[in-house]
Amino acid sequence: LMEMAERFKMPIITFIDTPGAYPGIGAEERGQSEAIGHNLYAMAELKVPVIVTIIGEGGSGGALAIAVGNAVLMLQYATYAVISPEGCASILWRSADKA
Repeated sequence: LMEMAERFKMPIITFIDTPGAYPGIGAEERGQSEAIGHNLYAMAELKVPVIVTIIGEGGSGGALAIAVGNAVLMLQYATYAVISPEGCASILWRSADKA
């Protein structure tokens, strides 16, 4: 869709509300990091305006993957973090219950 928007010279608007990418081995085995990296690169190369709006939770790679833009906006009570509390707890204490 991003390539189509560029072909027709249409701006791209993204709305983000995601707890983020799952921080597990299974996700990595399925190529989650590569998919996020590919999307970051693709969005950085776009010539059309990209407007990013965080409307709720913007967590880690899940949000970052679609948050490359010329303008990044946030609603008043939205959050934007490198990792969700559950993701951090699962890394530090091996349990999301400690978040």
